[in-house]
Amino acid sequence: MRTWFSAFALMAVLIFGLSFSAHSQSDNQPASQLDVLAQGLSLQFKQATEQLALLPVNERNTFAMQVVNAQFVPHLDLEFSSLKLLGKHVRGLDRQQTAEFTKLIESQLVNMYAQVLVDYKGADVSLQSLQTNQGRKFAEAAIDINKPNREHSQLIFKFKQDTQGHWRVYDVISRHVSQLSVKRQSLVLKISEIGFEQLNHELRQAQANNI
Repeated sequence: MRTWFSAFALMAVLIFGLSFSAHSQSDNQPASQLDVLAQGLSLQFKQATEQLALLPVNERNTFAMQVVNAQFVPHLDLEFSSLKLLGKHVRGLDRQQTAEFTKLIESQLVNMYAQVLVDYKGADVSLQSLQTNQGRKFAEAAIDINKPNREHSQLIFKFKQDTQGHWRVYDVISRHVSQLSVKRQSLVLKISEIGFEQLNHELRQAQANNI
């Protein structure tokens, strides 16, 4: 019964996202790709937090990861996120090494953003306050979050425009903390301790265990 409910909840989020996209395209007032993406992610986030509050505790992480994979990963700039994570350690690495790291780190990022989603379960997401601050190649969109017995906060999506002109997410700021920066600190420390090749080896093992 619980498995059926989880599947139903995920389907509701997917349908909600699709219906929003259809509505945005049919709007008489043309919206930029960034505006549509920011609104879509915000609405999907709101729907997912509502569904998570209804799920049993032992099913929340799995559901959150399914939502992130289905709704967030397609808009994630994995290559740029990987470069940000590696920082100065990207120097000296060849294309094959960085490409492998990019593929291996995806599951780690999915889990990281899924935990952010679970943390906001049952929150009151205020979409009316969505604000976009667009620069030449970078932009961000913030949504107001209200949760019972907690102070008001914001969730900020950070975007980068690719060479084709499409906006993609590369980081999320939750409770004033960059999730990518937190991950980067742990990875940089690990690279300093065991080296890049050993890090990739451990990521391969972690990915194999997840499968």
